[in-house]
Amino acid sequence: MAFVQRRKGPNVVGSFGLLQPLADGLKLILKEPISPSSANFSLFRMAPVATFMLSLVAWAVVPFDYGMVLSDPNIGLLYLFAISSLGVYGIIIAGWSSKTGGGRSVAYDIRTNWSKMGLGLINPSFHSSRGRSLFRAGIEKWKS
Repeated sequence: MAFVQRRKGPNVVGSFGLLQPLADGLKLILKEPISPSSANFSLFRMAPVATFMLSLVAWAVVPFDYGMVLSDPNIGLLYLFAISSLGVYGIIIAGWSSKTGGGRSVAYDIRTNWSKMGLGLINPSFHSSRGRSLFRAGIEKWKS
């Protein structure tokens, strides 16, 4: 982002540039809002926040390594499908509140969930952490 804006980048500004991404994000959030004139302002602004929060909640059942998972419920894979399906509602609400539409996102969501069905076919249980171990075992078989 620094190169596009012709300014010093994060490796030059501050102590190792650790706060530069936060400053860039704050700058982008506080800039002049761009929204359609006929939009319901509160719904139009809350829709991306809802989608972002749902995407963060979905990471709760994704295992990063053995034992490194925030929550491992019995229905972890089903939970992941359900939460990722709810993320479309933010886009639909933004389209509806701006009176410009947003129905195409439902079609994209269907394709995305079908692509995730492979996880369900590989994983015999709904535990997401067991699926990670099965995936790792499959990689080890391919190496030998």
